[in-house]
Amino acid sequence: MLEAIAIYLLCAGGGPLQAVDSPYTRDAYGTLIGSSLFGRVGERAVAAEVEIVGNQGRVRIPDGLRPSLSSGGDGGWWKLRNLDVRRDEIRGHISLSPINRPKLRIDRRNGRIAIGGGNGGFQGRCEPFDPRAVRRQF
Repeated sequence: MLEAIAIYLLCAGGGPLQAVDSPYTRDAYGTLIGSSLFGRVGERAVAAEVEIVGNQGRVRIPDGLRPSLSSGGDGGWWKLRNLDVRRDEIRGHISLSPINRPKLRIDRRNGRIAIGGGNGGFQGRCEPFDPRAVRRQF
């Protein structure tokens, strides 16, 4: 585990159950490519958010990944369990229900995120952001 850290990520992507209308397209290898995280006005990206402070983490997952029966969450955020932050990757799992515990993996070198699950999961690319410096749209 690395020393006390704070990591905030926005991750655009999709999965089999998410209808993605975003500025990203996939190349021949399935890698998301595009010019920006959110694209132009009128385009919508399916996104996940990841927040890690110290040894605690949480994630806000896209609606399509959440099962109809779940064990809660806190305002759309789910605690990352067994969080393991390493130099080159971040791992953990999300307890959506007693039987649905998808694994999360983020490659810190290329920004790829994968959240596994029985419904196909979520894959995308993360970009860091500073929540204190986010410019408000209105």
